[in-house]
Amino acid sequence: MLPTAEEKLKTIQRDIIILGQLVLASNQQILDGLIKCKPCHLDDVNKIKKQERYDRIDIIDDNIIKFFALYTPEARDLRLLVAFLKLTNEFDRIANSCNSFIRDFPRALADGVDKDFILEYAIPLQKTSVSALSSALKLIELEDVEQVEGEYKNVVVEEGKNDELYQIIEKNLLKKINKDLNLSQAYQDIMQALRRLEKIADRALSIASLMHYAKVGGTISKA
Repeated sequence: MLPTAEEKLKTIQRDIIILGQLVLASNQQILDGLIKCKPCHLDDVNKIKKQERYDRIDIIDDNIIKFFALYTPEARDLRLLVAFLKLTNEFDRIANSCNSFIRDFPRALADGVDKDFILEYAIPLQKTSVSALSSALKLIELEDVEQVEGEYKNVVVEEGKNDELYQIIEKNLLKKINKDLNLSQAYQDIMQALRRLEKIADRALSIASLMHYAKVGGTISKA
């Protein structure tokens, strides 16, 4: 006997949440490594291997397509399914940003680079990314409209902080580059690596926007 539409939708939602939790765990481990001042140990982060990620995404996308074929989703479920299709891409891009940061950031911390200065900004930057992503994941499960609105606003606030922090980092790193041309390439590489963390918060906002629209509908307000 075929599962009911509600059961199938719950399965898709559960798989989306598991994928999101894996991505969040990687981000939390990056934050922990930065806090412990051991960015050289970022290779210990449990990265979601590309093939495993693609396999999980393929299963989710396939189940969504089958849902469309077997059932006739009403407006709200239709919005939710379309949002889920887009969410897998957002999680994939976040995972790519994490893996690039893990690869590039330790390499950029060359001898002579002011590591304390870099970590002073990198840690709060990643904290906002983790907070934004954590709230975005909660939106996948929430049904209450007020709670959805509350978590969505949390993501908007954290992403805004993240943008402001990155602008400050960029400005100060450019000053470092002008003062010490011998380390200019290292500081440019660090800036590029930190940009990956800024992108994670952007993706978290995209996830939150998709889920807000799926659960609430109408025009999304960032106020």
